[in-house]
Amino acid sequence: MEGAFCHEHPFDWQCSDSVVFLEKGQALSLLKRPRRANKGFLEEMIKGNLERECLEEICNYEEAFEALESTVDTDAFWAKYQVCQGKKMPRTTLDACLEVKGICGTSDLEKCNIHFHQPKLTCFGILTGNCAVNLGQNYRGTINYTKSGIECQVWTSKYPHIPKFNASIYPYLTENYCRNPDDNSGGPWCYTRDPTVEREECPIPVCGQERTTVEFTPRVPPSTTEQPCESEKGMLYTGTLSVTVSGARCLPWASEKAKALLQDKTINPEVKLLENYCRNPDADDEGVWCVIDEPPYFEYCNLHYCDSSLEDENEQLEEISGRTVFQEFKTFFDEKTFGEGEADCGTRPLFEKKQITDQSEKELLDSYMGGRVVHGNDAEVGSAPWQVMLYKKSPQELLCGASLISNSWVLTAAHCLLYPPWEKNLTTNDILVRIGKHFRAKYEKNKEKIVLLDKIIIHPKYNWKENMDRDIALLHLKRPVIFSDYIHPVCLPTKELVQRLMLAGFKGRVTGWGNLKETWATSPENLPTVLQQLNLPIVDQNTCKASTRVKVTDNMFCAGYSPEDSKRGDACEGDSGGPFVMKNPDDNRWYQVGIVSWGEGCDRDGKYGFYTHVFRLKKWMRKTIEKQG
Repeated sequence: MEGAFCHEHPFDWQCSDSVVFLEKGQALSLLKRPRRANKGFLEEMIKGNLERECLEEICNYEEAFEALESTVDTDAFWAKYQVCQGKKMPRTTLDACLEVKGICGTSDLEKCNIHFHQPKLTCFGILTGNCAVNLGQNYRGTINYTKSGIECQVWTSKYPHIPKFNASIYPYLTENYCRNPDDNSGGPWCYTRDPTVEREECPIPVCGQERTTVEFTPRVPPSTTEQPCESEKGMLYTGTLSVTVSGARCLPWASEKAKALLQDKTINPEVKLLENYCRNPDADDEGVWCVIDEPPYFEYCNLHYCDSSLEDENEQLEEISGRTVFQEFKTFFDEKTFGEGEADCGTRPLFEKKQITDQSEKELLDSYMGGRVVHGNDAEVGSAPWQVMLYKKSPQELLCGASLISNSWVLTAAHCLLYPPWEKNLTTNDILVRIGKHFRAKYEKNKEKIVLLDKIIIHPKYNWKENMDRDIALLHLKRPVIFSDYIHPVCLPTKELVQRLMLAGFKGRVTGWGNLKETWATSPENLPTVLQQLNLPIVDQNTCKASTRVKVTDNMFCAGYSPEDSKRGDACEGDSGGPFVMKNPDDNRWYQVGIVSWGEGCDRDGKYGFYTHVFRLKKWMRKTIEKQG
């Protein structure tokens, strides 16, 4: 009979083709498992399958965590396991190494040198994870920048990159500190705050050596000198720029095609239209532009403009005259292209029209005179009838929030539709809108309407690469929606309203179906059943700018609570594109002053949610909508 039976050490038998059956004593000894001696550190730590997984075999952090069922215990064990080279050492050497105390004395330091095979190591640095051993999987320090000097992204954030490692499974992925969860050969790394660079290694000190895991070669920082800016939205610009933001070459102003396209525009004769240079002859609020050869035929050029205050906005000249509705409210858009609903906007059928207030709107009005702070809660049915859900067709899932501004148009954030770091570039074939919803997941018969889109228009100067500037998009409904108790448009802000209400400390309301807290998990306690609402105070613009390294522009504002506030709250993942609204006590209407845009994590100390400033981009909206007519 062919075949063999043999066993490695500790049983010192020779393999033999003829040995099939064993003597009784040998057989019993084979079935016995050698007993291990009691050990201090190991005796405390080993339970479940840890010995089998990590000491007799090779394990990873997740397997150790499953056995120990404690982040603290797992981190303590894993730090030593990494230092002791658990994947390489013989069992007896590994056991001895794991017995080294956390902060080493002289005798223990000698053990470290023997067992780690690396002279002059300090156990304190190794076991506390402040320096890197091998590939730096043990590193638990606080370095949060990459080898080229880019700031790291918070591990639990999805902006600007969607992380592939779950911080609830890898609990050592804290804040935005460099780590090595995937045994990267270059050592600890992080996702970066630069949308164009997904991840990069970090310069971590190597234990016992005077070097770092990778060389620190920071990029040349941008010049701190103030960049020259164009005033008056470029109306005084006399330069020779002749290429648009998309790279298209401008047509000569004197060309027949340009002349034909300019016939319907009101041109300021004092602006000299020379050659094919970018100009702003019609006082366009977005700055200089030119005529190009392909649709849409008009395109903006890229100049740096000086900041402008709201005092510079001359909205009164832009309003459509002679269409006064009620006593104070004036419509801004042309109904032929905008659709119906503006005249009656912001008055909820189940509340204002019945002279009923919702449960938390008093908080907003109180904040205009100084009020209290509360946390978010379930919205009442019909309390945000302008709330829209952007819904992805495949896979079928909630994409973003949005808002209804007429029976034909929806407003949302540009990054909900176009954001290359997330490989997102959606078309009208990819999404639809669900209007009149209250419940997140279930279909609400006789209440919600599902509508297809036929146009998506993203602001041409939307800047996803740098700071999400002009994060705004317009969506045109394939068919006008019919208003109801649960479907009603919100008003867009006026200059007067913005000047009176958009002040630090005054509160607005954010609504959405996003996560209730910063997390990867999709368990029921993290995903709300119904629409959520949260009242948040507007923050002083200087405080907003000081809270982040991202360049904050006049097209943004921020809101949220400071670390000193007793209560918390923030717009979170999934609320993107949704409305930030305020109620005007003078005309009893609701106005959308912001669009949920971006933030650095959710509800984090010293960080705020950033919103697109709707009023600043209102003229672009009107011009864009009128072009579609």
